[in-house]
Amino acid sequence: MDNTCSNKSTLPKIYSTDRMVLDENIIKKLEHYSLESYISDVKIYGLEVTWNNICQFVIDNYNNLPNFLNINNFGELYEIGLAIWNKQLKKDSGQYYTPDDVASVMCEWLEKCNGENVCDIGCGTGKLILTYLDLIGNEQAIKLISSGKLYLYDFDNIALKICITTIAIKYGLDLAEKINAIHCDFLDKNIKLPENCKVISNPPYSQINEILNNWEHTEVAFETKEYYALFIEKILKQSKSSVIISPYSFISGTKFYSLRTVMNKSKGFIVSFDNVPGNIFCGRKHGIFNTNTANSVRAAITVSRNDTKDKGYRLTPLIRFKQTERANLLKCDVLEEFLDSTLQIANNANPMFYKCHKQLKHIFDRWIKISQGWVLSDYTRVNGDYTIYMPNTCRYYTTASAKLLNRSGQITLNFHDENIFNYVFCLINSSFAYWYWRIYDGGITYPKNLLLSIPVFYEILNNDDHLFFSKLTQEMIKKSKDYIVTKNNKGTQENIKFPKEYRNKINTKFLEILGLNENCKIFDIIHSNKALEVSL
Repeated sequence: MDNTCSNKSTLPKIYSTDRMVLDENIIKKLEHYSLESYISDVKIYGLEVTWNNICQFVIDNYNNLPNFLNINNFGELYEIGLAIWNKQLKKDSGQYYTPDDVASVMCEWLEKCNGENVCDIGCGTGKLILTYLDLIGNEQAIKLISSGKLYLYDFDNIALKICITTIAIKYGLDLAEKINAIHCDFLDKNIKLPENCKVISNPPYSQINEILNNWEHTEVAFETKEYYALFIEKILKQSKSSVIISPYSFISGTKFYSLRTVMNKSKGFIVSFDNVPGNIFCGRKHGIFNTNTANSVRAAITVSRNDTKDKGYRLTPLIRFKQTERANLLKCDVLEEFLDSTLQIANNANPMFYKCHKQLKHIFDRWIKISQGWVLSDYTRVNGDYTIYMPNTCRYYTTASAKLLNRSGQITLNFHDENIFNYVFCLINSSFAYWYWRIYDGGITYPKNLLLSIPVFYEILNNDDHLFFSKLTQEMIKKSKDYIVTKNNKGTQENIKFPKEYRNKINTKFLEILGLNENCKIFDIIHSNKALEVSL
């Protein structure tokens, strides 16, 4: 990350006597510019020279620009150029460009936030701030800029220059010098946000290799070593309100506990998204080294405010959606319908935020209460006569097998007692184990430590319950070979896909034991690959 800190260092020299004057050959080339000539320029001259020429040409000829140099194309063009010039830099900097529909949702929430000064931190080429200015309208945008209340921060001097140039073309070249453009390492402790500000941000998603001396040395810095976590911490501490899109790992990841305690001082809500079957950062990004059209980032949008006595965060479940739902899903009012009413505070008793469907919250609360602190690890042994093997990848369900499966990733659990084995076998093959993973994780694999922390209500079972779990377990084990499924995308990966009827039987029994008069179909919401048909 660039460690320089300089205010307005990237403003195009529009009126000054030492403004950049383009060579006639460069002007002629830019008048007939194309993707091929752009790529050639980047390879020969580099990004900075290429974009200095483009920005000055656009400023000089903003009323008569070729179609290719439409300012609406600048973000994608720069991304292409960055991929060509330095793929590794892009990968290391953790840049994920905000899609149009996500930017619109974030800006609508920002418009409702309090704060006189508007800051875009990690603004890049300006997707978020340009969307916000479009939202508030031309008159209000000009008023905001001319009053000196627009602040842009980025460590990428070229991207920042592109952002300023685009704003100047759209809202008036005479307003360019009114923009507070700060080229800097935002984490530098000398960089301070203005008073009474609201922030929008898509911070970098990459790990920190070294905590620099000029940063604030906080618990969050040393414990997380994640850029986005430090950005969130500083934004929350210095802003009046904020809207931030980031990875969702801070919600319950162990190393992010210190960040959650910082969040305890504010109030807000968090909307988190799965990345299957549809993902928020849709499409392959220029400069990523593989050709996969998806990506592994599971993102969350956090909306915070510090001007209220109430504290804590409301959360949605991990929202899984199909791309065909995207247009109807990505609306503020629709997403807010997913939020639970509970304001969660991180503390020693409840160190993680949970992502629970509001329709299932009463079941979750009852499950936790009736388990009385007992968890799965209380019943497992290093060695035992009874063993369960569980595949550690679980996109739509979890599986317990009594036999070792032919696959690379699986969790082994040993038990000394057959009744405990039967109960846990059914627990893992129910919706409960899978649901618990979705509540506190929901990533790529099921961490064994999380599995071992599942609340267990074994102690309240009666003889009829034991008999039920024994008969069903033996039946499922006997028939398991009929339900083996195999994938060969990364070597042989065996799993068992039991018919849904077994899961329904176990869920019904668990609901009965919990003393809840609910239809087992209520759990369909957990396993569905759609968001809207089962949530509203």
